[in-house]
Amino acid sequence: MSENITGILTTAGKKHIATQALNDKGLGVKELVFANIPNLNEKAERNPNEGMPPSLQIVHRRNIDVEGKVDDNTVAWAVILEQDIGDFDYNWIGLVTETGLLLAVDYLPMQRKRKGVNNVHNRSFVLKFAAAAALARITIPAQSWMFDYSPQIDALNALSLTTATAQVNNMYRTLRNFFLMSDFKVFNKELK
Repeated sequence: MSENITGILTTAGKKHIATQALNDKGLGVKELVFANIPNLNEKAERNPNEGMPPSLQIVHRRNIDVEGKVDDNTVAWAVILEQDIGDFDYNWIGLVTETGLLLAVDYLPMQRKRKGVNNVHNRSFVLKFAAAAALARITIPAQSWMFDYSPQIDALNALSLTTATAQVNNMYRTLRNFFLMSDFKVFNKELK
């Protein structure tokens, strides 16, 4: 089994894609479903014949917020679980169509979503198959909505460097001033 296990298309999902392609109808992806499945091993092989979990295990459903194409064969759907959503735990995510069909599934280590300031979860589901963007009718590049943290990281690095440099300069000035103003006779007496 591969170490890089990710979500998979279900068998029903593959049939749905084939049917929708023949009928030229798009994929009709509607929502991400979050569930808490007892004793689910996130490293286990995903079951292509898996169906929706029982309603008691479903902890949250969210309509797709954004969709985008990574390239012609790779598409992504994403939701944002804002700070006012919670409290629940989840370890299973399903990508579901307008008809309620489970298109794709993935397992995760247990995630804790709690209601509260700065507790926001961004979840994306990325699928790769031939002509995915055309079949899903997605033309917007995913990069247009995927958040790039590089400017914030660069700003934090620059701030850390500036702070460290200022501290070193302050220590240097303090020591220099101390030695310039000090009466070295005191040191001579202590050394003898």
